[in-house]
Amino acid sequence: MRGRFLLLGPVVCMLAACGDYGDGDYGYSQNEIVFGIRQRVDVASGKTEVTAGYEYLGLAHRGGWVPRVFRDGDGEGTCYFERYDARLGQPHVESGVATWTGGKLPAPGLQVLANQPEPSKLEGEGWTADDTLTFEVSGFAMPRLQAVSMRAPRIDLDVTAIAPAAAEGDTETTVKPTDDVGVTWTPSAPAAGTRVMVTLETEEEDGPGGGVRCFGASSSGSAIIPAMWVARLFSSVDPAKPIKGRIAVSSHRQITYHTRGSWTAYIVATTLHREQAFTGVR
Repeated sequence: MRGRFLLLGPVVCMLAACGDYGDGDYGYSQNEIVFGIRQRVDVASGKTEVTAGYEYLGLAHRGGWVPRVFRDGDGEGTCYFERYDARLGQPHVESGVATWTGGKLPAPGLQVLANQPEPSKLEGEGWTADDTLTFEVSGFAMPRLQAVSMRAPRIDLDVTAIAPAAAEGDTETTVKPTDDVGVTWTPSAPAAGTRVMVTLETEEEDGPGGGVRCFGASSSGSAIIPAMWVARLFSSVDPAKPIKGRIAVSSHRQITYHTRGSWTAYIVATTLHREQAFTGVR
């Protein structure tokens, strides 16, 4: 799950995490946690599924991520680069339960328990257009938060191209460190609180990998990850290992919750519209 909800951008808007800060490094609170829910269509089965989980970014001066912030290549959005091993992950805590309700989720809600090894999963749609999602949480070693509600991320986005494109008949595309990675979609009226998130991330067998996430308005119609950040991401992969990963396009909503005890919680919801596997070339 690491890297999937900050999705987050940092992450983790979402994700203070996907707000516009200008170029440079950005530091975060002493204790940070992200809770995420994602809806996607499984390519193999054609079925819709929802997954939910959590991840600590830092806890009591342990861990602590400092993503690099920059403008995307067309100047319309904000991007973040990070290595996911800077996040703390899922250290053991005494207890905790987080619950997502609303939309088409089952009446008891979709629950995420502290220390569970895998994300919670639900087959079928979790939301449709104009639905509202509500999130409640207690435990996880943090002060109790009030329930929060958000409009579900949009479920429709017409992705027109991903570049570099895969060759005809291929399931993977090839990306070089000199390539800009660009995504275009049919511009649409912006939905309040929703951004389009374009993610380029590596998936490493023996490590958490890293990623670049760019956020833009649906009305802009494009996002570009500049080649210098593609090269930086690839250079962070062990030279003895192949570079593999995926390019993903999602709609993204987030609530950032600051509370006592130097806690920041990122509440993130995404709809995955399209993803493309890639092989990186050094």
